[in-house]
Amino acid sequence: MQEKSNFSSNNERRVAVVTGSSKGIGKAIALEFANAGYSVVINARNEEELKQAAKDISNSIEDAGRIVSIPGDISQEPVCISLIESAVKQFGRIDVLVNNAGIGGESKKIYELQKKIGMK
Repeated sequence: MQEKSNFSSNNERRVAVVTGSSKGIGKAIALEFANAGYSVVINARNEEELKQAAKDISNSIEDAGRIVSIPGDISQEPVCISLIESAVKQFGRIDVLVNNAGIGGESKKIYELQKKIGMK
């Protein structure tokens, strides 16, 4: 697939961060952004699968330096902070954030959550 880019340098490129992007829909979203000329930060818990996804996406574009992988479990707040800080440090900005990662946990109805945090 041919890369479509209207940007001349990393500083002018749009930047997308895609969580849950080591496979499936997340990887496909990251690939589409890369093919559209974006710099892309990919994230997933499984470091080996994430490395393979980064390699696959990098092989489909001319400038592999536009793809950065940052492993980690985004259900953990410190990982979220690190992910965003790393993306901004690497590319200077974030234009798109795709929260694709599935996070399991206790399921509650919205009114229960509102009650818990003091909303009516």
